[in-house]
Amino acid sequence: MRYLLELEWKKFKHYRTFKVMAILFLILLPSTIFVAKAIFINAGAPPEFINPESITKFPSIWRYLAYGGNWVAFFFLGFIGVLSVTMEFTNKTLRQNIINGITRNEFFFGKLLFILAVSLLATAYYAFCGFAIGAIYTDSLYYTKLIAETNHIPRFFLLCLGYMIFGFFLGVLIRRTGLALFLYLVYIIFLEPALRWALHYRFFPNKSIHFYPMNALEDLAPIPILDIVNKMTEENDFSILLSTTESVITTLVFLGIFIFVAHRKITRSDL
Repeated sequence: MRYLLELEWKKFKHYRTFKVMAILFLILLPSTIFVAKAIFINAGAPPEFINPESITKFPSIWRYLAYGGNWVAFFFLGFIGVLSVTMEFTNKTLRQNIINGITRNEFFFGKLLFILAVSLLATAYYAFCGFAIGAIYTDSLYYTKLIAETNHIPRFFLLCLGYMIFGFFLGVLIRRTGLALFLYLVYIIFLEPALRWALHYRFFPNKSIHFYPMNALEDLAPIPILDIVNKMTEENDFSILLSTTESVITTLVFLGIFIFVAHRKITRSDL
């Protein structure tokens, strides 16, 4: 296991695109919370919906940082997931690894270990930023306030893992970096919402429209003010968000499917 992870690191540590993606993630993740605060202040948000000053304080910091991190992970970690495998096809290093004695299974699990490690590091950074910013801006700190809503930390880990595995899945299927990145963006931004609202909702206007892979992933860290709207719609038996349990289970099921298909593709297809 350690050998496979070290092998992946050797491939990436000199890869300029990976370095750029990682640096941008580190810069933009904490920046999102301050951008959100400035937007709400300048927009004069109604206090019944959001108090801008609470965004950088415990416990609200966890919700808003997770939502901002949702977008950052979508772009940068998802792209790394795609690149982690398409660069192997482009540089023909996958075939070379097989010739050098790495089995297809070892290659596949090495990629999963790399994705898992990056997701864990991203989550640790999210937790560090949340605690640091919250500690600086919260007037009075006490234990219950400090740990309130820290359940967003494991949800953020699953979020990072989800984007990376979906990107990896598309990279395995398509193999070409540009086309895989294009499909990654198009599916999440346009295609899945179109399927849900233009087609699915037309014939089945109920909660089932939310059980799509990327929507379940996004509902792990939705925009916080939607909680208020969601409570209103729940009164009419139609919520606009999945519950945490529903989004976690749905995400895990789809990730299992993506991993299974990617594994069969790598172990059985021509290289």
